[in-house]
Amino acid sequence: MKNFVYALVLGLLLISCTPEGDTYRLVVLPVAKVEMETAFRKDSVTKIAVKYLRPSNCHFYEDFYYVREGFTRVVAIYNSELNKDNCQPIENDTITVPLSFKPTELGTYTFKFWKGTNADGIEEFDEYQAEVNH
Repeated sequence: MKNFVYALVLGLLLISCTPEGDTYRLVVLPVAKVEMETAFRKDSVTKIAVKYLRPSNCHFYEDFYYVREGFTRVVAIYNSELNKDNCQPIENDTITVPLSFKPTELGTYTFKFWKGTNADGIEEFDEYQAEVNH
């Protein structure tokens, strides 16, 4: 979990410039909903539908925050946020991105999808179990 906190802080501090002069920063966004099977086949790629809420018209999907720890996977969403004064908030703009999962071992995998940090500063996760039995 320390890696997740470090990546979150790094993402918030990371700033880069584009050729057009616009600046972006990498932000970590929580997962809103997941649609996944409960059983997978070994050495086969399966797409897991991961949904998140796009906060503004200046947020753009980059990639997944994805950490493997044995049979546990921790997942969140990386977005680039354009630093502009004219960004408009967006309500209920649910974006679905596919997470490719290819298990290489038989066993039970635990997926922990980051939901954010609560008022007490504690990270919250939705957990899903997936069996790889064939």
